[in-house]
Amino acid sequence: MPRLLAAIALAAAVAACGSAVAPAAPSPTSAAQPSVTVPPLVTIEARGGLCFEGECRSVVSIEGDGRLHQIAPRNAELGRVPPALVAALRAEIEAANFPLIESRPFTGQCPTAYDGQETIYTFSVAGGAAFERIATCEVAIDANHPLFRAVERTLAAAR
Repeated sequence: MPRLLAAIALAAAVAACGSAVAPAAPSPTSAAQPSVTVPPLVTIEARGGLCFEGECRSVVSIEGDGRLHQIAPRNAELGRVPPALVAALRAEIEAANFPLIESRPFTGQCPTAYDGQETIYTFSVAGGAAFERIATCEVAIDANHPLFRAVERTLAAAR
């Protein structure tokens, strides 16, 4: 879990340093092409603490095609994940017993109360037809659970 939080913190730091960069303009042909939106396998949002612009917030997604993509505070491609790890992550998401994972409520004080961060995972399930949201200030997450270990391995392997 520490490596996962470090990867999210790194993405937030990269975003904070480059927040003045304007997003690229869409290509002239992109408007004419229909696009099919496929939800990411998982998004990981870190929020809380104070940044220069206000509350810190970073959102990173692991896409089904292997892209590690930062969504907020700015749009950026962070790397690619090997297909075998994407397949392993997809398998863990499909096998996860979300009601069981969510059955252990978080009982401590949320780190956002003292300038820390909360992590919110949103998993795409049922082929993207549904989502499971797990927030570290609501659910006591077991860092050794195969689902969260798969997320950590996937983030760590991005190149």
